[in-house]
Amino acid sequence: MKNISVLITLAVLMVSVVGIAGATVQMTEFEDGCYCVHLKGEYSPDLSNIPVPTGADLSFNNGLVIPQPPYIVEVDAQVCKAGDDITVTVLESNPGVTINSLEFPMLYQEQIEVVASGTCSMGHLFSGNMMLVGGSGTYQSTVATGFLDNTVPMNGAFTVTIKECDQEIPEFPTIAVPVLAIMGLAFIMQRRKD
Repeated sequence: MKNISVLITLAVLMVSVVGIAGATVQMTEFEDGCYCVHLKGEYSPDLSNIPVPTGADLSFNNGLVIPQPPYIVEVDAQVCKAGDDITVTVLESNPGVTINSLEFPMLYQEQIEVVASGTCSMGHLFSGNMMLVGGSGTYQSTVATGFLDNTVPMNGAFTVTIKECDQEIPEFPTIAVPVLAIMGLAFIMQRRKD
């Protein structure tokens, strides 16, 4: 009888462990609205898989001059979410970096994915993808990889801060003056008709 009760106890424990191991963590979506995003970090070339002769000058790649690392990236953007639609407006980027495309394919409170492309100093094209984890508005990259000129692999480290954007409410004179002007014109036009 003891053997059966021990077997039943072990079976219940195994089912509990399997249930816990199979549980998934539910991600929390950002609420609909506009968020101000500040992305800051740096990329450096990953030359570990590129054969380089000893003593070689790494400032040239097939005749193209590669600027010296690390490459600093700093971007301010507004990210607006409405349901599944996410729109991104780049507000400002550091000098020497032009952002052509900035997307947030995944935007959760716990994890964010950022995909970007653009042009950096000296006309070099870059593209990159990063995964960030965190919460309470501050996120750190776990993976940040990309390419410079589609040939040189890059690795980086980034921090992203996200906060709700201040919604500017127009001041009273901004709305009242045009309304009064239209009412005045309507009054003058009516008097001319009479």
